[in-house]
Amino acid sequence: MAWNPRDHDPEWPFEHQETAFAFDAATTALLVIDIQQGQITQDPDGNLARDYPQIIRFWNDQIETRVIPNTWRLQDYFRGRGMPVAFTRNGAVTSTAAETTQRLRPASLRVGGHRGTPAYEIDARIAPLADELVVDKLTSGAFSCTWLDHALRNMGVTGLVLTGVVSDMCVLGTARVAAELGYWTMICEDACAGLTYRSHTEAMLMHARKFGRVAQTQEIISELEKS
Repeated sequence: MAWNPRDHDPEWPFEHQETAFAFDAATTALLVIDIQQGQITQDPDGNLARDYPQIIRFWNDQIETRVIPNTWRLQDYFRGRGMPVAFTRNGAVTSTAAETTQRLRPASLRVGGHRGTPAYEIDARIAPLADELVVDKLTSGAFSCTWLDHALRNMGVTGLVLTGVVSDMCVLGTARVAAELGYWTMICEDACAGLTYRSHTEAMLMHARKFGRVAQTQEIISELEKS
């Protein structure tokens, strides 16, 4: 069943506020946000799992049944048609994380690891090909303090389909700035995950109300097929 923002926020005047656009497959790229080994694996013995076991169950289910398989489907589609696929990795560059902000430093070491560690690497099931972009970032948003915008513009990209984690953090933050920079932005709802259903849904609504569009994997593929 298609994801429709009106079902989740029937009071919002979407017909007056939403951003409508149609993708041009020739200038659209897939951007995979932070699907790293350390990001998608929750410690079963950690504090979060101890205090909120339902979150761990929900998260693991979303990663295994939605995020990984649907990201793979989109990758397969984009690659099969010669469309760009790009990735981001989040975390520290050094083992001390001294180069990150104090707010992000603990999570950078705990979750994302640092460059050169297994936790930092993109999940092998959706690993980038040799000639695909991989952008390392110290911030939640992928456009802040990185060369991503420069690279995408050089490649002639005007539209982005986003997948990844976490829905209301790095995914939404990246999508928001992409929209501000002038990209047509589509978040793939069933290829993202939040810690809770509410946090995920609210992130999708935040984007769909004004900044871009939200749809599911098959809808996106079908739209690109027609462009």
